[in-house]
Amino acid sequence: MVRRVVVALILAATAATISPQAFAASCTAAQIAAGTCSVGGGTTDTGVDLWGDSTSGGSSGDADADGPDECPVVVNGQCVGSSPPKGGVGPTTVSDLETFRPITPRQFVEPSGWSLRRVPTNFWSTTYAHIVSGRLLDNPAEVRFSPVLFRRYFGDGSRQTSDRRGATWHQLGQAPWTRTPTSHTYDEVGSVRVRLAVWYSAEFRFGSPDWRPLSGLVMARANDLTLSILAAETVLVDRPCVRGAFGCPAE
Repeated sequence: MVRRVVVALILAATAATISPQAFAASCTAAQIAAGTCSVGGGTTDTGVDLWGDSTSGGSSGDADADGPDECPVVVNGQCVGSSPPKGGVGPTTVSDLETFRPITPRQFVEPSGWSLRRVPTNFWSTTYAHIVSGRLLDNPAEVRFSPVLFRRYFGDGSRQTSDRRGATWHQLGQAPWTRTPTSHTYDEVGSVRVRLAVWYSAEFRFGSPDWRPLSGLVMARANDLTLSILAAETVLVDRPCVRGAFGCPAE
């Protein structure tokens, strides 16, 4: 009985002396709605982690029932999903974490599935800035991923790093088999596997219309492409060679 009275007096004195600003690291429902809640975020190799704390006012239950929050999985010091509140007196802080990952990028090639050695093969991606939605502390949260770097591995030992996603010959207003900023020329025949990795910058918002940037980049791998590189032989025909046609001199 004496121990319970002492605990109650300590909690009451603490609540009376701590100002509201001392709980600035926690989030009430009003703070979440106003966008002033203390929420952090960070990038990983493959995604974005957002975390936050939510404080409830506690209850008038048995003080002995006031134990630690149950948290079966902890990432970056935060519970994955909302942990259950304590059962005793005093304010209760519940930690929550949500992980966001960019949509898997897609890459394409023309011609599709094959190409010729010693002529340009054109690659491009349909990756654009996009928003991934989730929930943090039972409220909507969003992360916006913007592609900033594309790295292609062409399967013949060479690679290309660029800030361009690429486009089709038609979209570029170019004739087929011409060089583009994201094309590649193979010197040998055979089968190759082309890989693409895309790096994104990330921003998040939670309870506010404003986006908050995060440091670091997030990487996502696109689908692999398998190409057969073939050889083309020149033959004589009984027709004139039209300038710019495939197999004819450029000038």
